[in-house]
This record gives sequence, structure tokens and C-alpha cells, in this order.
Amino acid sequence: MVAIPHTTEAFVVSAPGKAILFGEHAVVYGKTAVAGSLDMRAYALVTPRSDDHVRLVLPDIGVDELFDTNTLPRLTPNMLEHPGMVEQLMGHISVPNGPGRLAILTFAYLFGSLFVDNCGFTVSVRSLLPVGAGLGSSAAYNVALAAALLRLSGRLPAKNASDVINEWAFAGEQVAHGTPSGIDNAVSTRGGFLEYTKGSEARNLCTTNALRVLVTNTSVPRSTRELVAGVRNARDQHPTVVNLVLDAIHETAVSAVSLFENSSDGVEQRLQDLVRMNHGLLATLGVSHAALERIREITAHHNMASKLTGAGGGGCALTLVPSDASDETVEQVQCELRDAGFECYSTVVGGKGVAFTESVAAESVDKWIVRMLPLEQNDAVPADPFAAVIAGFVALPASVVAKLAP
Repeated sequence: MVAIPHTTEAFVVSAPGKAILFGEHAVVYGKTAVAGSLDMRAYALVTPRSDDHVRLVLPDIGVDELFDTNTLPRLTPNMLEHPGMVEQLMGHISVPNGPGRLAILTFAYLFGSLFVDNCGFTVSVRSLLPVGAGLGSSAAYNVALAAALLRLSGRLPAKNASDVINEWAFAGEQVAHGTPSGIDNAVSTRGGFLEYTKGSEARNLCTTNALRVLVTNTSVPRSTRELVAGVRNARDQHPTVVNLVLDAIHETAVSAVSLFENSSDGVEQRLQDLVRMNHGLLATLGVSHAALERIREITAHHNMASKLTGAGGGGCALTLVPSDASDETVEQVQCELRDAGFECYSTVVGGKGVAFTESVAAESVDKWIVRMLPLEQNDAVPADPFAAVIAGFVALPASVVAKLAP
């Protein structure tokens, strides 16, 4: 077997998505935003191979590519002016068009930057985050992938590991998005809540209290570029008015930061108030949508505050669930949202960042994955033990995959 540096065992890396709680659109103009890690995660399963090939399996978007490591480009510092230029070095390797193209190029960039010697392994990634919904699915992929490859290459330090993971995940985001802000990968790496201002380093907020939330996907397509341009146009036409709205959005974020860091009685209700205010201000800028307003109407009947998260215009809504809300009430709200045609997820915001898992309930992840398969699927997978693990990981229901996070 061609040895994988520093491991010959299967392991899983998981990384959370993100939700912007306060400050959308205003952050473009140097105002403060608050974001939190969303415990809907991407999961990267790493398994060794017996040859010098690397395989990338992304079942959610139909990618299954096998590369000879002798043909993948190796990158040295400063070889490329920008990580997105990696495609120029792919030579005769054909990178297919489609939704997996950028994910493959990101993998090629990180592999070429981190590995010197040939080796063999498979990385299979499952994501429980909806793609293109403003919940950081790309960053979660890049954080999980960067962490996995750093560990495999022996470049993951004992100290300040999250800083190194974040740096390489940001490079992956550059491959995918050109000029990302860096907030998505920072939240996914570190977890918790972050305060962010354009041009400044994100700051972790000193709170350990994750918030229970509902994330509701309108499934309404929207263009972040067009929504940002619309706000810019409004600001050009009515600078005094729009600047006042942006300043007010900034103040909701600053107030939220104060609440997170100085917990006192009434914090929960005040956060609910700020959520309502922030959404109202964003609606004033024209970035809400009828579907988002319908979600707010349904949840308001149960004393839950909701707002758009991300660029708006569709995408997802975030609902704060009061701590005293019963499970029955939450389930009723979810049913009403689903009956209205929306996808709804119950989760938490502000939880753990990137994490490694080698075992589940004292059982190695590879054995646990195969055991979790329904009998008919278990019988159908190949005899090779790691091939069975990969096939099992791909076939597992999302609710079972979620158990691979520590």
C-alpha cells in the first residue's frame, strides 16, 4: 500500500455552514456584520488507497474523479498570482464543466500546494447544506477539504491549527469565487459567532450560548450580484436616505454584539427585536421577497422573529426559536412552513467549528459506516473494505451522516 502521510486509517472532517444574523448589505459599505456557524455541515470522509491515485467523490453534485498523482501539478509559493489560475496548470487533465468544476479545481489547487510526494487516498464529501442558498456551502466544503489535506500531508500544526486551516480554506474560496470576503470560511473554521467589518480581521464574540433556530429555504433563485447592485443604485439615487438605513443596520449589528458579550436579563427578547428591525430595514432597501414575508408571517403567529439571511431576494430565512418554546410548537411551525411549500430545518447557530472524527461510539468510522447501511445496500457494495466504506458513506441517509460530527 502507498502510505498516506500520518495516517492509514479512515477519518472524517466536518465543517459547519454559516448564517449572517445581522448586517447584510450594510457590510459592503464598511458597516459591522455578525455571523454564526450553522450546524448543518459538510462531511469529508478520507480513506487510504493501495495505489498512487487520488479520488474525489462528491455525490451531491455528481462528481467522481480519479487522478494519477504523477499528473497533478505541484505548486510552489508565488507560482500563481491568484489561486483561481490553477486551471492553467492542469495541462492535459480534463476538468468537466458543470457544478463540480470549481470543486475539482479547488481540490487540485490544495493538493498541488500541500503534497510533494505521490500518495493514494480518496476524499468523499457529503453536504447537508443546500447549495446556493447563502448558507456557506462552498466554505464548508473548502474548510473540510483543507483540514483533511493538511492532516494527510502532515502540515497541520499542533498549535494554531484553526488559523492554518482558515488560511488554506480561504485560498480554496478564492479558486471558487475570485475575491471572497473571508467571513464564510472564518465562521466555518472557528465556529461560534463572529463580528466582521470589511477590511478588518473577523473577531470571535465571547459567548458560549448557541441559539436554536429554524432555517427555511424559499427555493427562490436570486442573484447576489444583482441584489447588491440594486442597493448600490438606490444609494446612488438617494444617498442621504439609504445611508441612514445602512447606519441603522449597522447599529442593529453593534447592539447584537453587545448583547452577545454582556449577557443579562431580557437578552433573548432584545435579540428577537433586533431580528425584526434588521429585516424591516433590509426590506426598505428592496431585498426582501414575498416568500420571505410569508415565512415571517407564519413564524410571527408563534412569537418567533424571522429575517432574511444573506443577500435576500429569496434564498433562506432565519428564525430565532425562544428557549421556552416546546418541541411540539417548533414541530407545528415546521409543519406550517412545509405546508406553505418551504423546506425547513431545525438546527443551532453558534456551535462548533471544524472538527475531526475517528470513531463513533468507540467504533472506527469505517466500520460504523458499513454497519449503518440497510441490509440490501450492505450486500451490494464491493468486497474491498474501503470501497465498501465509500459506497456506504454515499448511500447513508442525511440523518445518519450527521452523526459523524463529534
